[in-house]
Amino acid sequence: GTRYQDFTTASRTAFAAEGVRFVNLNIGSFDAVKHSGLTVVGDARESLTALAAALDGWSVEEAYRAEQAELWAEWDAQVEASHHPSPETTEALADGLLTQGTVLGLVNELSDPRDVVLCAAGSMPGDLHKTWRVRERRAYHVEYGYSCMGYEICGAVGQKLAVGDKEVYSMVGDGSFVMLHSELLLAVQERLKINICLFDNASYGCINNLQVDQGNDSLCTELRFRGADGKHDGDFLHVDYAAIARGYGARAYTIRTLDELEAAVQDALTVKDQPVLFDIKVIPKSMTDGYDAWWRVGSVAVAQKEANRKAYEHHENQVKKARQY
Repeated sequence: GTRYQDFTTASRTAFAAEGVRFVNLNIGSFDAVKHSGLTVVGDARESLTALAAALDGWSVEEAYRAEQAELWAEWDAQVEASHHPSPETTEALADGLLTQGTVLGLVNELSDPRDVVLCAAGSMPGDLHKTWRVRERRAYHVEYGYSCMGYEICGAVGQKLAVGDKEVYSMVGDGSFVMLHSELLLAVQERLKINICLFDNASYGCINNLQVDQGNDSLCTELRFRGADGKHDGDFLHVDYAAIARGYGARAYTIRTLDELEAAVQDALTVKDQPVLFDIKVIPKSMTDGYDAWWRVGSVAVAQKEANRKAYEHHENQVKKARQY
């Protein structure tokens, strides 16, 4: 399908088992040839019906089913750990601060299975993909392909118009919120109840990670004052995003603890004709980490800085792992 691309295959380093094969089913021939998969050009429904008939009576081996069940249980335990990390694991939690995972976990638990979660950019789509437990069809609206910063609020407006009485929870980073939050005014004007969960980590955290991982210094991807040396390495800015939302006429809450978040989400359920914003202060770089996913981005091949040279060496090693599917 059209989502079968660089992002979802970890730049062709995921799905590396020798027996893995992909069938590219798409109505457009251009999209059907992605990653050298087996090309099937046709209508999705009609083609899947034909494929199902061709596979009638076939099943994977029991050993594969058992392995899948073990991996699923292992992954479920990791999701639980992301939603409920211990103070020993995340020292800052002892001070009442929040991680991205704990916030997603609590909102997931407090929301109704029918409610819709929406997201578009930064590290959040990856975290939702890994840790959000979808309990009902059509309750998950997350954009992966182009990382459309600013889609989160206008998308929530459209989603609310589509789903009616269901709650819509839009997950947005502070950087993306700054890019486009004016649709809050439309939500106020149209009396649309949408829930904007704003994760304030004072930075464009996902882009900052990519920047630093390539051996570069942080450059304008953290919301800091300019220091005495002329660089953006001064104190972090403290923005009152709740005040911005109130200025538009929305209901707003400032959140610093899980107790405050739970109370705010419960209180927001009583709101029926007004958008709501949760200004959630989270620990910077507290997105779920690891899992060996790699994204092929530009790395300088020649550099004086050792960190850049090491980043390019890592890049070359990863490219060797990429495969034709």
